[in-house]
Amino acid sequence: MNKRRILILFFFPVLLSAQVLLPTYQTAFELEHHFNAALIKQKGIRKITYEIMDKKDFEVAVNKNLVETYEFNNEGQVSRYYYTNVVKTIEKHVPVYSKRGTSYTIAYEYVYDTVSTSFFYNPAGQLILRRFHDGAHYYESRYYRYNSEGLLTRETRYKETNNSPSKNVFMLGNQVLLSEDSFQYQKSGRFNLKCVFVNNENRPYKERITRSDSSGKVIAMNETYVAATWIRQEHTYAYKNNRMVMARFEGNANNNIVLKHDYEYDEHNDLYSEKQYRNEVLLKEISYVTEKDSGLLNSIIIRDPSNKTMRIIRLRYDYGMIGQAGNH
Repeated sequence: MNKRRILILFFFPVLLSAQVLLPTYQTAFELEHHFNAALIKQKGIRKITYEIMDKKDFEVAVNKNLVETYEFNNEGQVSRYYYTNVVKTIEKHVPVYSKRGTSYTIAYEYVYDTVSTSFFYNPAGQLILRRFHDGAHYYESRYYRYNSEGLLTRETRYKETNNSPSKNVFMLGNQVLLSEDSFQYQKSGRFNLKCVFVNNENRPYKERITRSDSSGKVIAMNETYVAATWIRQEHTYAYKNNRMVMARFEGNANNNIVLKHDYEYDEHNDLYSEKQYRNEVLLKEISYVTEKDSGLLNSIIIRDPSNKTMRIIRLRYDYGMIGQAGNH
């Protein structure tokens, strides 16, 4: 099962431009993208669809009809994220007729699942529920609570059943508690915040110290574990012109690992390049192509130099009511 984490928990001021994607410290190492909610709301964007094609070097691009789709609420927040997942590939021998006789070529058909996550918010714009569905019968939900300062104080995780005969309608049936965490905070100076993670046995198991700069941007997070005091995990972040330009993770929970993402922006302060490293080895080089007329992101090209592959993503926008589509 693919685990999907929280897209939006905290907010800090952003520059309202045509920048669709905004790398943040919470989502720098996540699979999903973080969207500029203010821009999504201003433009009336209700859905963004990623149309995906994969290509190996020196080979023709393969279109498996893969898509990722993000739907948004009236405030520009992601309300649903879903994507197609190839679960089975069927190889067929297709006859080709000619004057010389009959020959056969190989064609492929694909069987898909649609994996989805739905997001629900309170009137303050805080995420209170995230529900994952694997496309078959498995549902998993995470519920969130906050204190008066807007800090996350509790997360409960349940396996759930859907009593509806339709996958498109969710009627909550049984709930089985999988985990329950609570979070206790202590301010240490003006720019430091300590968080103690407590499990469902009311035992602390992790501590995190978050450091911010004078403008409120998070510049570092250090984590230590109670049961394994030798484990250290550290995140560091750098910014320029109110945009993140570097995110770095270093940890030793398994093998020693260093992940690093570098971001570059154009003269309009819009993201146009990203490089992802693991232990100083380049894993992915990503280009973000902006459409000149609208200023919106048009496509994403992901280059994997070690596997010599490329993923080409074209973005399609829907405005207003779902179904009123516009291509950029």
